Amino acid sequence: MPTTLPLSNDTLSLTSSLSHPVIPAGNGALDQPRLVHLLLEITGGSQGKSLPMNLGLVVDVSESMRIRLVSDAQFRHLASQGLAQEIITDGVPAWQINAASSEVVNQLPRRIDYLRTALIKLADYLTVMDRFSLVAFAGRSQVILPNLSGQERDRLRMSAGSLEYLNLGEGTQMDEGMRLGLEELARTPEDTDGIARASQLILLTDGHTRGVEQCYALARQARQLSLPISTMGIGSEFNEDLLIPLADLTGGHAHYIENPQQIEAAFNTELGAARAVRFRNLEIKLRFPKGVELRHVHRILPELGLFDPGPNQDGSYGLLLGNYDPSAPPALLLELLLPTWQSGTYRLAQAVLAWDDPQGGLGRANQRQDILIQVNSPDQSIPGPSQRVLNLVEKVHAFQLGSQALDDAARGDLQAATLRLRQAATRLLDMGESLLANEMIRQAETLEQGGGLDPNITKKLRYQTRRLTRQLEN
Repeated sequence: MPTTLPLSNDTLSLTSSLSHPVIPAGNGALDQPRLVHLLLEITGGSQGKSLPMNLGLVVDVSESMRIRLVSDAQFRHLASQGLAQEIITDGVPAWQINAASSEVVNQLPRRIDYLRTALIKLADYLTVMDRFSLVAFAGRSQVILPNLSGQERDRLRMSAGSLEYLNLGEGTQMDEGMRLGLEELARTPEDTDGIARASQLILLTDGHTRGVEQCYALARQARQLSLPISTMGIGSEFNEDLLIPLADLTGGHAHYIENPQQIEAAFNTELGAARAVRFRNLEIKLRFPKGVELRHVHRILPELGLFDPGPNQDGSYGLLLGNYDPSAPPALLLELLLPTWQSGTYRLAQAVLAWDDPQGGLGRANQRQDILIQVNSPDQSIPGPSQRVLNLVEKVHAFQLGSQALDDAARGDLQAATLRLRQAATRLLDMGESLLANEMIRQAETLEQGGGLDPNITKKLRYQTRRLTRQLEN
């Protein structure tokens, strides 16, 4: 049965569930370690007040954001007249419109136009208690608005309108934009006004970037400071293999924006999540007894992905979860390797849930939760496993197979990619995920026929498999 630990003021609860709450005892030196899965879920906190925001906006203003966009019908018309020519702008393939009147060209929208609209509308939702900042980057980076009070939201509207006139050089140096954005987030004057705010960095780009290792280093720093980074990738040329891990590492969200018209909706989603935060610096502290090995951790909610448990400190881990939104509570699935035990009841782990008290100080549980496992002798019956936890394990396996298949395809190992795509599709069909499974089958058939994976399809698959656990079964 799941075990629930009530915490201080009964605001949050940590629930633990084992895939196999009862396991057989070992009967010899040749026994192999036993694999079990531990599901950790956090609930509660919905009655508390939401925290003001400390919002950092870091946006790409490189030349590729200024490319004029045409609909399929418009493109066919222009191409039929010989007015469209393919070029490369800031590393992004584009079509240059030749000999068309400036009036026709200027009516075509750009990604930066949709970004401007989204930022202007975002300003409408800032309150006097909030803080915000704006950083732009291309070949170099610039603080457009330092950390300001929400009272000055008109400055965000004005700055959004002037982004298109910025000239920050060629290329995409996202790490410098991240660094400046994190510095501005750190300038929130909590020490002087006594207000606890929920920090959030929103990072938007449409292309690959230099300084990838620096981006990871900055994300690790943000994680230690409990500053979540939500990433937004636009189009087909951004590096999802960077943007997704940056979000996962820091407890943020990863958005795939296929069409620039979706920029505003993505900002609205992030704004809603930031506005719903009740507690900051959520952390699960775990201590395992000698012989228990933590092999892997996956975040199950709010999205499926790898989770970094941090360093092993003599069997202890601090699982940093960042901000807590009760409408999207986090859940983790841990893969544990157990030693051979004789019959009896054993403490599998000690768990403590901690978070920042919005009124100041660090709120912690008054007691530790002992997560127990029962070991039965050969003459005792072994109850069946938790089907709910095993279903999640299957979804994680499907996610892993799909991710490995896309990695194989990127390396040129099409045979391995095809095999794993079909294996993942089979598991997804068993789960009732027919739409995603059929897409994987179509991509496997494309590879078998000698074709390559479309970048848009690759991104869709990576982001869609992260939604497999959006709704957990009770």
